[in-house]
Amino acid sequence: MRQQQIIDAARKLIIKYGSEHVTVRSIAKEVGFTEGAIYRHFQSKKDILSLLAEHIEDELLNDLGGSSVDNSPLKKLELVLAGHLSAIERRRGVSFQVIAEILSLGDRNLNRKVSRIIERYVGRLKEILRDGVRAGEVREDLDLEAAATLLFGMVQGLVNIWALGDYAFNPEHEYHQLWMVFREAVIKR
Repeated sequence: MRQQQIIDAARKLIIKYGSEHVTVRSIAKEVGFTEGAIYRHFQSKKDILSLLAEHIEDELLNDLGGSSVDNSPLKKLELVLAGHLSAIERRRGVSFQVIAEILSLGDRNLNRKVSRIIERYVGRLKEILRDGVRAGEVREDLDLEAAATLLFGMVQGLVNIWALGDYAFNPEHEYHQLWMVFREAVIKR
């Protein structure tokens, strides 16, 4: 319970101030704990961010894993990724923005961890696209790795633009147009 509160506070502070301004002191203040209480659960800020990255991985992969069996693979991708953006918009940045912030710290171990998370996420996108090939809705000649990476980059880029633009637009609306371009590039004719 306390670990989750600490992780949630770190996520909130990253979104509000950026990762470089998040300290154990600011996290403790956010949750109403002493710094000593934080250190009973974590050895350092990096440990907090590492567990936060694991939580993000679980959220992203769970989202990709769960969907109605009635949906085709492309529809599943569209709904899941639009859902990610909906959650991001409602909460002012969740997974994709936090990933970018963690990477901006430049910590090699955290970067490797986030890189593995992204690889697994892109791998799952690739599996869904492969399901689309099997279902006859995605082109057979498509480089699935490149298409999955492009899809991840499309969402990550949109979230970055949205955050840099001070959250001035609804990313779900912009995503729809990007999705249509992506869909036209991968759909089997």
